[in-house]
Amino acid sequence: MTKVKPWCWQVAANGNGPDWLLLAHVTPDSVTALAAALANTTLDGYSQCADTPSYTLMDSANADAYLGNLTGNHPRNIWVYNLVEIQGDSIKVESGYGGRGDVNNQAETDLLLHLFALPNITLQSWQVLAGGGGYDYVVSAAGTDAGSFMAYLSPG
Repeated sequence: MTKVKPWCWQVAANGNGPDWLLLAHVTPDSVTALAAALANTTLDGYSQCADTPSYTLMDSANADAYLGNLTGNHPRNIWVYNLVEIQGDSIKVESGYGGRGDVNNQAETDLLLHLFALPNITLQSWQVLAGGGGYDYVVSAAGTDAGSFMAYLSPG
C-alpha cells in the first residue's frame, strides 16, 4: 500500500484541537456492504465494545473505562483516547487530546482506506474537525468522495 498521511495530519500540523474528529457518510446503498465488511474487521490496538448499538472500537488501553462509563460502572473521565464508531451510513473517528499517537492514527487511516476501497461502499462526504475543551469545532478539511479523501491523505 502506498504510504499516506494519517487522517488527522492537518489538524496536528496546525496545532488545532484539543480534540480531533473525522466525520464521514457513505451512500445509503452502501450501508449493507459496510455492515458486512465490519463483521470480519478488527483493528490492532483496539477493542470492540460489544455493549454499544454501533460498531465501536476503543483503543485497548481505554476500552474497559469506556465501557464502564457507558454502563455507569466505575465512571471516570478519559482524556487521551482513540475511538472509531460506525452506525448505519455514519463513520466517526475521534482522537481525544490528539489521541494515543501515530500508530493509532495510522491504524484508523488504514481502516478507512480499506473500507472506502471496497467495491460496494461509496463515500458520500467527509470532514476533519478540531475543537472541544471550550473551543468551537472548526472544519479543517472536507470532501465529497473517496478521491478527495485520498488527495487529502497524499504525501507531498
